[in-house]
Amino acid sequence: MTARPRLLLADDHSLLCEGLRGLLEPDNDVVGVVHDGRDVVETVERLDPDLVMLDISLPGKDGLTLTRELRAVRPDQRIIILTMHAERLYADEALRAGARAFLLKLASGAELRFAVSEVLAGRTYVTPLLASAAGASTSADAAASLATDGPPLTARQLEVLQLVGRGLTTFEVAQELGVSEKAVEFHKTRIKKTLGLSSNAALMRYAVAHNIV
Repeated sequence: MTARPRLLLADDHSLLCEGLRGLLEPDNDVVGVVHDGRDVVETVERLDPDLVMLDISLPGKDGLTLTRELRAVRPDQRIIILTMHAERLYADEALRAGARAFLLKLASGAELRFAVSEVLAGRTYVTPLLASAAGASTSADAAASLATDGPPLTARQLEVLQLVGRGLTTFEVAQELGVSEKAVEFHKTRIKKTLGLSSNAALMRYAVAHNIV
């Protein structure tokens, strides 16, 4: 491995990729960004990254399929799945496919950097929200302190908080998650109570300040 690890990002959201680049480049070299799943394997073979960070929901070809394909042609390829899907079955499937880590997009910058360092060191990492179900070995104590910068929230509450931090309205959050607006308002109320916040504007500021976007 080179002195500075070489990372490839694969996600169809350009803004997210730029944010990831900013978080990771102090310690790593982001050698490429891919927005279409059909271009991932060729780009990996061309750029030879130490680590590939894949979204599950890539257009053209999904991240789980790509993980299997990459591990078939490059058995030692280190792969992190970064996704909005908080369901445990996705974590199980990602690890079975050959990923070394499973993270949610609402992860803090500290957790993201920690996961990258764990995978580059040859270890497996699963976000603490899902670790017990996925059964991967993880530095649980360290991970738990990095998962969020505030009181614990449920997986659904974290999803809502992330979308609020991106500036989505209650209607848009409901559409994104496939739930009712009433359910979204309920979650927002519970989040504000847990975090000690008084308004929706404060909720958005909290999400941005804690990198939950």
